[in-house]
Amino acid sequence: MILIESHDGDDHLAPVRSELESRGHEVVVLDTARYPVETAIAISYDDAGAQPDLRLRLGGTVHDLNACTAAWWRRAQAFTLHPELTDAEARTFAYNEAAEGLEGLRALLKVSWINDPTRDARAAHKPYQLREARRAGLTTPRTLMTNDPEAARGFLEGQGGRPTVYKSFLALEGAWRETRVLRDDEHDRLDLVQVAPVIFQEYVDGDVDLRVTVVGDVVHAAKIHSARTAYNTDYRMELATVPMEPYELPEKVRRGVIRLMRRLGLVYGAIDFRVRPDGEHVFFEINPSGQWLFIEERTGLPITRTFVDALASADRGAPHPRSAPSGCPDCEQNVPRAPRAREAEPVV
Repeated sequence: MILIESHDGDDHLAPVRSELESRGHEVVVLDTARYPVETAIAISYDDAGAQPDLRLRLGGTVHDLNACTAAWWRRAQAFTLHPELTDAEARTFAYNEAAEGLEGLRALLKVSWINDPTRDARAAHKPYQLREARRAGLTTPRTLMTNDPEAARGFLEGQGGRPTVYKSFLALEGAWRETRVLRDDEHDRLDLVQVAPVIFQEYVDGDVDLRVTVVGDVVHAAKIHSARTAYNTDYRMELATVPMEPYELPEKVRRGVIRLMRRLGLVYGAIDFRVRPDGEHVFFEINPSGQWLFIEERTGLPITRTFVDALASADRGAPHPRSAPSGCPDCEQNVPRAPRAREAEPVV
C-alpha cells in the first residue's frame, strides 16, 4: 500500500496515482483538509507487541496503515475544524490536538518516505539549504537574509554598485512575489525590511536557467531560455511560453547535486540553477516538493515515470536508494518536527 498526502486540486496527484494503480499498487490518498471532521485516525496499543494498530478512516472505508510500505509527502493542507467550534481558544486547542495525533501517526508509519516530512520541512528553509549547497561543493550567490535595515545597507555597499536582486522566502499562491532587481529609488525604502525578513542576493548574469529534478540517483535537467522572455530575472513570469529543452548536466555539478540531496536527506527535489556566461553553474534553491509537470510536458523528460518507479520500488519492500543521508554527521541531528500543515500551495 502507498499512502499519498495530497488533494484533488494537485495536478501531480492524478498521473502518479493512475500509473501506480495501473501497475497493481493500492493507493490511499489522505487529504488533510478533510481532517479531523471527515477523516479519522485510530492508534491503538494492546498487549500483543510494540507496534500499535494504525487505522485511517476515509469516508466509509477503513485502511490498515500497518500494511503501508511507501508514502509520498506531497501537498499537506491546513486542517478543517468542526464549524461549531467558534471560540478562538477552543479552535487553537482542537487544531493543536489534531496536529499532535496526525504527526504521531506519521512517526509510527514503517514506510519509505518521498520525502520524509521532517527532512522535507528542514530542507525547505533557504538559509539552511544554501549552507548545505556550499558544503556539497556547489556555487551559490553572495546572499543576505535580514530584517535589519542597516545590515541590508551594508550588503548593498559591499556590492559596489553591482546589481542586486531581492525576493521572498516562500512563493505561495495567495502572496506570490517574483524575484526583482533592486532599483536605485528603492534604496530609500530599506527601512521596510523591519516588517519581515527579505532575501538579498547578487544578481547572477546569464541567459540560461536550469531546472534540475532529482529522484534518488536519477537526475533530469532542463535548460530554460530565460533570456528569450521579457523578464529574464524570473522566468516564472512567462512560465507558459519560455522555451525549454533537455540539458546534459556537467558531471561535477551532477555529483554536487547528489551530495546535496544526501546532506538534506531527500529522495526528491527540484533545484534551480543559472548558468553564467563563463559556464559556471550557480545554485539558487531547492524545492523539496517542487512541481515537475511543466518541465516534463515541454521537454519530454520522463520525470513522472521515474517518480512512480521510486514509489513502486518502495512498495515492493525495497527502500528507495539513498532515501536517507549517507556520511553526513549534520543531517541526522536537530531534525524538526513534521509541519502541522501547509497553509497554501508553493508555486513551482
